[in-house]
Amino acid sequence: MSYTPKQERLIHELATEKIQDLQYLLHDKRGSLSDRQRETSNRYLKDYQELLYRNRLNRQVGMRSEEWKKKKKEPVQAQIVK
Repeated sequence: MSYTPKQERLIHELATEKIQDLQYLLHDKRGSLSDRQRETSNRYLKDYQELLYRNRLNRQVGMRSEEWKKKKKEPVQAQIVK
């Protein structure tokens, strides 16, 4: 699925904010999470990190495919090798 740059920024901002909240929750010394809460929080944290990773990969692949299309459209100049 392709997202607009505005949608990608929104996804990135929301996921980053959620990751920060989860990291704070997991690493808070005062907080006492049950084992189940800790496992669930860790799972959510990994899911959000994976979402950011996939979003970044999709963006990079999209940029490369656009560069490829541009190169394909440009006329090829012959180079003489001596």
